[in-house]
Amino acid sequence: MLLTLLLIALEVLFIAALLPGKWSETAMQKEAQMIEMISGREHRDQVLGNATSWYTASLVDTGVWRALYQMLIPEDHLREKSVIKADGWFGIVESRLTAIQQSVYLIFVRVSLLFTWLPYVPLLLLPALWDGLMTWKIKKTNFDYASPILHRYAIRGSALVAVLTMISFMMPLPIAPIYIPIALMFSVVAVGIAAGNLQKRI
Repeated sequence: MLLTLLLIALEVLFIAALLPGKWSETAMQKEAQMIEMISGREHRDQVLGNATSWYTASLVDTGVWRALYQMLIPEDHLREKSVIKADGWFGIVESRLTAIQQSVYLIFVRVSLLFTWLPYVPLLLLPALWDGLMTWKIKKTNFDYASPILHRYAIRGSALVAVLTMISFMMPLPIAPIYIPIALMFSVVAVGIAAGNLQKRI
């Protein structure tokens, strides 16, 4: 599973590197506008502030991006000494690196948005679990059927939503922020259904 997600991440970054220069920037601006429309400017500023802080601390302050630029784009004095002039090529490389940077920053924005919704999960998860367990206890004492099919599909559905969410986080396309709370609510309901359909043990 982790290897699959890693391969998907590399593929998405490769796609991002091939997209037009302003594509990721436009996607980021549209997504920020949608966050503001749905939950207000203060929430948008909080999300973008956290994303910028994490991005800077992990990739800028550590020198990751600087090292990548130095590895792929020679410094000006080295280019002047070179017999082969490839300024046009290095300009293309720089624009592709910028596109990848913006795509990575967009991932940080989505993770930041997810973190702002996580505190509300227990408020939904605990009642769903309680309802599911009470339903399961009732089924233990009567002839109601605990469906292993419902249990299995609820678990698989929750796992599928988690995988699709991770994949969507890596896509350099604007995604409606409302998707995150909807995905969380679906997962909470699925967990409740799974709990209510555990195999009976009397």
